Amino acid sequence: MAAALHRAGWTTTENELDVEFRGDDRVVAALVLDGDRAPAPAVVWDERYGWRTAASRRHPITKCAVPPSEGEGVRYLVGGIAPPPGDVVAALTPDA
Repeated sequence: MAAALHRAGWTTTENELDVEFRGDDRVVAALVLDGDRAPAPAVVWDERYGWRTAASRRHPITKCAVPPSEGEGVRYLVGGIAPPPGDVVAALTPDA
C-alpha cells in the first residue's frame, strides 16, 4: 500500500505502515500522507473495517476507538479489509 500511495505522489518516501497491536487484540496501521497534494492527512487500516482517511497527521489512529472512527475528515474508502492498493488510490483520488 505504501508504494502505491508514494507512486500517486501522496507520500515523500515509500514509508512503511505504522502498525499497532491494540489491547483488544485488534490490529491497526497508519500511513501519513505528507505529499504536497495528498487528499487526506493520513490513511488508517483497521482489521475490522479496512481503509479510511484520518483527520490528523499527528494522531491518525484514535485512542480507544472501539466503534469505527467517524467525524470531519474521516471517510471509509472501499469495501473489504484487504482491497487492492489501486482501489484505495482510486477511492482517494479527488474528482477532477
